[in-house]
Amino acid sequence: MTTEELKAIPIPYKDNDRTLEGYLVARRGARNVPGVLVVPTWRNVDAGICHRADRLANHGYTVFVADLFGVGIRPAPPELPMSVVAPLLADRASFRRRLTAALETFQVRSECARNKIAAVGYCLGGCGVLELARAGAPLRGIVALHGILSAPMPTEPNAIRAKVLVLHGAADPVVPFSEVTTFAEEMRSARANWEIDIYGDARHSFTGEGVANKATPEAGLHPQSEDRSWQTTLRFLKEVLT
Repeated sequence: MTTEELKAIPIPYKDNDRTLEGYLVARRGARNVPGVLVVPTWRNVDAGICHRADRLANHGYTVFVADLFGVGIRPAPPELPMSVVAPLLADRASFRRRLTAALETFQVRSECARNKIAAVGYCLGGCGVLELARAGAPLRGIVALHGILSAPMPTEPNAIRAKVLVLHGAADPVVPFSEVTTFAEEMRSARANWEIDIYGDARHSFTGEGVANKATPEAGLHPQSEDRSWQTTLRFLKEVLT
């Protein structure tokens, strides 16, 4: 499929009184196609994440990028990532509500098969898709790439309906191995269908999504891990959405 065969449009929606605007991309004339909800990094609905959504749409999916902060809000340096994401990380109930608003907006689109939706999230978005899974959202599967794994609101046994795939960098100082171990215990206790893949030498933001200034001591693109994680994500989506 070529870019010319795709149609991309902004989709306004609401979370309580907050006006949001997501990015929907699908093949022209698409109806009732398996969907992928993409949850972005602290950079929100920026050009990089929209390009990644286009790449997913080229594999035959209808894709919707959720807006985390509001219309036109695109955080960037010199803002600090942790200061931007702190409010959502501190209030997971609000975070879940905001993402549920995006999912519900996506579900009613004619381009999307409402019963065949998966979610893919990067960094803050990785945390977000895990929160949706913990809340029992009707998703076929979720992929969290270099996501925050902490769980102030741990899931209940048998609450997770989605298959869970976590893709993590072994050299990630933002999410140390102690959090990976705690997350694994949470998934076991929840009796979830889960998997963790760990990429050697990869730091936080190993896909390049969400890196503040091309690279920082704790984060940066790791080309091999980006390529492998992309292929793994595509295989997983085919598994859960076919």
